[in-house]
Amino acid sequence: MQEHIGFNRRQILAGLGAGIAAAGALAATAQSAYALTSEIPRFVSNGKKVKVGLGLCYGPFNQPWRRGCWRIAQTVLDNGGELVTVRGEPSKQSEQDSARQLLDRGIDVLVLGIYSQESETAYIVEEAHRRGIKTVGFMVPVKDSPSVQEDTWATGTAMGYWLQNKLSRQGTIIQTAEDRGFYTPFDQEVDQLEVMTKFEPRMKMLPFMTGSTSTSDQISKGRENALSLLQSNPDPESLQAIVSWWWPLTVGASQALTQMGRKALVVNHYFSDQLLSEMASPDSPIAFSTDVPYHTAGDKIGEIALALGQGQEVPNHTYRVPVTAIEKSEAAGALQDLKAMDQKAIELLKTYGG
Repeated sequence: MQEHIGFNRRQILAGLGAGIAAAGALAATAQSAYALTSEIPRFVSNGKKVKVGLGLCYGPFNQPWRRGCWRIAQTVLDNGGELVTVRGEPSKQSEQDSARQLLDRGIDVLVLGIYSQESETAYIVEEAHRRGIKTVGFMVPVKDSPSVQEDTWATGTAMGYWLQNKLSRQGTIIQTAEDRGFYTPFDQEVDQLEVMTKFEPRMKMLPFMTGSTSTSDQISKGRENALSLLQSNPDPESLQAIVSWWWPLTVGASQALTQMGRKALVVNHYFSDQLLSEMASPDSPIAFSTDVPYHTAGDKIGEIALALGQGQEVPNHTYRVPVTAIEKSEAAGALQDLKAMDQKAIELLKTYGG
């Protein structure tokens, strides 16, 4: 089966299936032509009440993750289900600990994600299935289970195409993200852009600049790393772009460029209110950002969990959410939409310790 990447202009949707208003900021969208979230079988409730277990392991920097959990929760509640949660922290171990606790809470379905990969949660899934508990993957593959995930290769491609055109396919760039192995999609996107750059004879990719993890002050780390980079490359023409796959590191890199009085293009992955505020500033070097619509994934995960809990058949497929992207001129509009979503997320999830 071939896979194609298509590009078109559309509005970022602030939610699908739950009637949330359209966000209003125009976005460039890239997505694979197969296994899209739109192909998930339509959920029609048979009336059975379903208890869904969800670990709330996001931290203060994980705003997209929180939005996804909000939409999972809202979808479950809107359809007469019950949400059972355990509060954790953003790490693989905490995720797995939370999942094991949820197995003993009388749930019908367990949602697993977003760090631990299939091989790391297989033992939890096997125990869940032994107890008759269904499982679904939230941004991660899960053994013998359906999942909704980011289209990492499309994200890397969208970033690469935009950046190559902006730089006229020439110049030196560097990538940064959280530590290798901490979050698999970042590793995949870094590798994708590395390959794309390799085949551009007038472009050079500097060695990967490791970031940190979500349990640390990542904005400070991003600033510190970028300052070291700029100091070790003092020639103003030695660097044309910084590609940051995680928004706190992006903000830190932007601050470092301003502090050093240096000019370079900064491109980002993942929206947050602080990132979009920075990007909207005319003086900010942040010119482009992709994003993963976690809220869309949350809607679909909620529907899948309810269907599984009601005994309905859902194929064990991996479904991909579309990639959204904006340029600087669209940041202010996207910020207003994001703030509205985050306020709703905070209001609902505080009931569950989130």
